[in-house]
Amino acid sequence: MRPRYATEEDWPEVEALLSASSISVEGIHEHITQYIVSRDKAGVLGCIGVDRYGTTGVLRVLAVAQRARSAGLGELLISAIVADVRLRGVESIVLQTTSAAGYFARLGFTPMNPADLPQSVRPARALGCRTDAGTLMQTTL
Repeated sequence: MRPRYATEEDWPEVEALLSASSISVEGIHEHITQYIVSRDKAGVLGCIGVDRYGTTGVLRVLAVAQRARSAGLGELLISAIVADVRLRGVESIVLQTTSAAGYFARLGFTPMNPADLPQSVRPARALGCRTDAGTLMQTTL
């Protein structure tokens, strides 16, 4: 269950997990090797990915398979990706959520105003959706 970088061989299972979690897979396959996965003998349990924009990272994906929920895997994946991007010079992570603001708040993320988004992540593509939809949150690393 130890997190590791994803490989091309992981893509079909990652795609299935994201689809089952109602998360868009657009643009992810091209960057799959920058994502972190956790798996067991039955397959992929979770996936996380942060797109980097200078010193700011955008948490693009966090998905955990139904069979692995409530076991702390989400926190483990977040810890793994934070350690990774911190080494690469990322100083803060932003995210947008429509349903998990409470979860991310427990992990140290705080709500932010869209006007406070760094210029580098303002294009809608960076967040994957509109800045007026859902809750924008951030954490400093």
